[in-house]
Amino acid sequence: MSTQPISSLVGTLKRAVYPVSSTLIATASLVEGTLKGGTVPFRCLFVHNTNFNDHLKQRMYEGEPTVVRKWRILIPALKRMVQHNRHGFDLCVAVLPTFYERLLGDVCDFKAYEEVRQVIDTSGGWEAMRLEFGKKKRQTTNNFSERFGLSYRMSKSVEDFDHFYYRMHVPHIRRRYGELSQINSYQDMKEFFLKGLLLFVTKDDKPIAGALSLIEGKSLIFRRTGVLDGDETVVKGGAQTALYYFQLKYAADNGFQAVDTMKSAPYLNDGVFRHKAEWGACTLPDDEATRWVFFFARGPNEKLASFFDTNPIVVTAGSSALRGVVGAPQSNNPAAAAEDIQRRYHMKGLRELRIYGADGPKTVALPLETAPPARGGPRAV
Repeated sequence: MSTQPISSLVGTLKRAVYPVSSTLIATASLVEGTLKGGTVPFRCLFVHNTNFNDHLKQRMYEGEPTVVRKWRILIPALKRMVQHNRHGFDLCVAVLPTFYERLLGDVCDFKAYEEVRQVIDTSGGWEAMRLEFGKKKRQTTNNFSERFGLSYRMSKSVEDFDHFYYRMHVPHIRRRYGELSQINSYQDMKEFFLKGLLLFVTKDDKPIAGALSLIEGKSLIFRRTGVLDGDETVVKGGAQTALYYFQLKYAADNGFQAVDTMKSAPYLNDGVFRHKAEWGACTLPDDEATRWVFFFARGPNEKLASFFDTNPIVVTAGSSALRGVVGAPQSNNPAAAAEDIQRRYHMKGLRELRIYGADGPKTVALPLETAPPARGGPRAV
């Protein structure tokens, strides 16, 4: 009778145990460095190795922070650890399964999603939509086709899909993300295509960029994009703006109620997040999330104000509502700073702002604007 090698048995056992152990044991990393734009050391405890924590670490620190300590912890022990702040951290960020809300919900300062959804309401027609655009986007869309010499065409051709996948999407992702590229397989993308449609931005009747969208009820879901041969000069030449412009115009002219632009990093100053918001996107919770990002803010107000000034973030505000957490490090009166902050971070979907100043956080209520129509239901014709 043949037997499995010991290494193979160990590997099988690890794979069987991991789904359980990963919900009970986490990697903790205590790091210290200088916040971007600052001079004072900031100590942060990251719990769990996740893309969210890696991205936040790159956003917040000037250069590579020093790893003070790295170890494994029992997640249920985290509550006592943060209550007593045994490691003298200014902020702890823990990315954990949502069921840990029962344990940590009463001691965490904020909960956030790893990503948020952004949806643009197209139900009122094109002119009503333009009123919701940011000032620059309204100016850009004036006589757009004539100014940029761009047009578009829709396609359901498999041959066109092949061109989009191999000549636009794959090279675009590889050039932009390099070794970190995560590319859907041809077959998976083709299934998207068969359930939706393909939009090509054209110049002199030649496709230079494309967007693949799904149709779900009365919503158009902006799924994947690409530019010809991954050429970034095409993006700088207005192709990325054109993809949004023509996609929204098509949706408004063809009876769709909303364009779902999918998910974005939840930072109010993130480039992708702001780009969508300037097209009038409403920020919504990630209803597919299986993990929360728990924030435990234990440091001095001045440090936290600096952190949230450079990393303003969308967090929950009870039920399905959202709030922005921002910093005003130069202000001793966060409420007085609210007017300027609202101008910078006017985002549809936020119920309130939590503003950290030198003397602590203050909450400022905002009018909650109407969310876009939900997915599903018949599409208008």
